[in-house]
Amino acid sequence: MNWINAFEILCYAITALLLWDIIRKKSRRELRLFLSAALAGFILELLAVRVTGIYHYSPDYYISIGFAPYQFPFFGGLMWGGLTVCALRIARKLGFGKLMTAFVTGWLIVSMDILLDVAAIRLSGGFWVWEGRDITLDVTHHMFMSVIWVNFLGYLFETPAVAYLTLRSWELKEESMTRKILMTIGIGLAGVAIVGAASGIALGLNALTDEWFACIAFILLWGFILVRLIMQVIRERGELTFKGKKDWVLLIFWAAMYGYCLAALFSLGILQAVPCYGVLAMILTAGTLLLGAAGEKESIS
Repeated sequence: MNWINAFEILCYAITALLLWDIIRKKSRRELRLFLSAALAGFILELLAVRVTGIYHYSPDYYISIGFAPYQFPFFGGLMWGGLTVCALRIARKLGFGKLMTAFVTGWLIVSMDILLDVAAIRLSGGFWVWEGRDITLDVTHHMFMSVIWVNFLGYLFETPAVAYLTLRSWELKEESMTRKILMTIGIGLAGVAIVGAASGIALGLNALTDEWFACIAFILLWGFILVRLIMQVIRERGELTFKGKKDWVLLIFWAAMYGYCLAALFSLGILQAVPCYGVLAMILTAGTLLLGAAGEKESIS
């Protein structure tokens, strides 16, 4: 089995585990969040490979949707939903307001993606291929180890948009099932619209600035959220505890994702070749798992 199919199976397994946990807890809110984010993920990926022409996916996945060369692995859309739910579970522990909670949700996902994407484009011929881009370990304003900066910046558009609209929807009075379904779909479509507009602006500014815009915008936004996250953890340290019941599904989900990333990066020799990147990988892994293991301030119902 190659790296691509191993990751595909892993993602189906942990997504199924998460959905079982959501159903077991009867967490209708999380289920709606999962569906909104997954809907946005499917639409955005299918539009991106068709419209942008900047990348295409490998044909080696077991299950893909769409027609070559515009196909997209089915599990990818599901993972947008799973990652959003698991990231929001962590972000909600920290006592932020809705907007900052949404940004931390996106930050957690893109921070893992900083590791995953670097490995993914190199494994088994590439999970996907960036058109006309060489694969190197260089970090420039064009690419981070051969991953374009707009790719990372997109996660700080899509996930916070869906998470914020979802958090707002949870404040509404009890609605009918029809209204809830329409709202779930609407949030997903709103996420697509926001990302489409933001990505279009980013790509346009990239063209005007020789791709400096996405690089600078991502670094500043990612760094700002990191500083706020650290400050909030310090501020809330008296309320965050490692005692009590753990969310084992959450921990398994993140441990599986980071474990795969670290194993792949080590196998590729990237952790050894770029020690500072290896240190960053370990810090992101440990930090995410520690936050995942911390006691929750409130439960999601």
